[in-house]
Amino acid sequence: MYRDIAHAVYKRGESSIGNYEMPAWGWGIFFLDFLLFLPLVLIVNYSLQHVFPTLAIVEDPSPPAYEPVSLNEDTQSLAEESAPLADEAARNGSQARLITSSIRSTYHTLKAISGFRSLFRGLACYVALGVATSFIYGILTTVFVPALIAGPLSALVLVQLYTAWTHIVISVPSPKTFWQRLPPFKKAFQATALPVVMYFFAVELSSFVPKWLAWALSMNLPDPKAPNTIPAADKNDVWKGVIVVLVSLVLHVFLVIPTQVILTRVQASLLPEDEDTIVPFDRSFQGKVEPAIIGGKGFVTVKDAWQSFSRPSWVRLVKLYVKIFACAMVLALAWVVVLVPEMLLIISHSKKVE
Repeated sequence: MYRDIAHAVYKRGESSIGNYEMPAWGWGIFFLDFLLFLPLVLIVNYSLQHVFPTLAIVEDPSPPAYEPVSLNEDTQSLAEESAPLADEAARNGSQARLITSSIRSTYHTLKAISGFRSLFRGLACYVALGVATSFIYGILTTVFVPALIAGPLSALVLVQLYTAWTHIVISVPSPKTFWQRLPPFKKAFQATALPVVMYFFAVELSSFVPKWLAWALSMNLPDPKAPNTIPAADKNDVWKGVIVVLVSLVLHVFLVIPTQVILTRVQASLLPEDEDTIVPFDRSFQGKVEPAIIGGKGFVTVKDAWQSFSRPSWVRLVKLYVKIFACAMVLALAWVVVLVPEMLLIISHSKKVE
């Protein structure tokens, strides 16, 4: 819905300046804006919205005797000056300050691993995952499979990639490429099929319901068949829009995030034993996971993944999402503050073409 509105506004602006020639230096300003905002957009939309929550979901506030591992690319033992902090975490459990207790501490932990680029760990796998998902999703929707079904089906085909991405994000650097870290399809499917369906159905539902509600409330929305036409303003759209936003927020908080927690923790339980994590992580999930070598499943169930996520962990995760939302709003405001004066300046120096 919001994308449709933005597209309509863009088309209206495009048509209004169609008879004007923009000065040559205007393109230079747009290029500088691109260079300035691209890293910030990547940090907010990828690092903050995906990497940080994944680490927060996996981190255990009271892991069993967490042993520090190397945060350097040579995978040697952690420097001695860092050992007392890890020892304190093992002794005091939840009393010690958690790595994901704040955005700042998470940032410093990631930066200590391999510098600034560590904020984008797993990015190559994420891009491949996005391309593959779009391709499969496109095929399914082309043959008239409903979006509510196409989303989960696409994810089921790619359970290995989704699991590998989680493993890359939570574990220490590895010389292996992301395709070399794909878990066996059978095991990944057996462990994550149900949580994958739950999560992606929740995502599709959180998108479908607000659109349906907006239609049911007779909101004046842009018509995809007439992108150049902006619907007439209606004062009633204000309270209708508030209702739609609130419903969307409720669906994300009480449906999308809980299913994301379950999926991420199930995926993390498949992490190979020879790979260490960068945050304290209880592989046994409070003794509920038995290794496959002794007859166990070798991964956590949906029920245990949910029950083992403590109340303090929920509070920490919700606080993190609030902070991430605030960062996104600040970035959007900065974009407006920078772009609007530039647009006014460019328009004032544009020449009318007869």
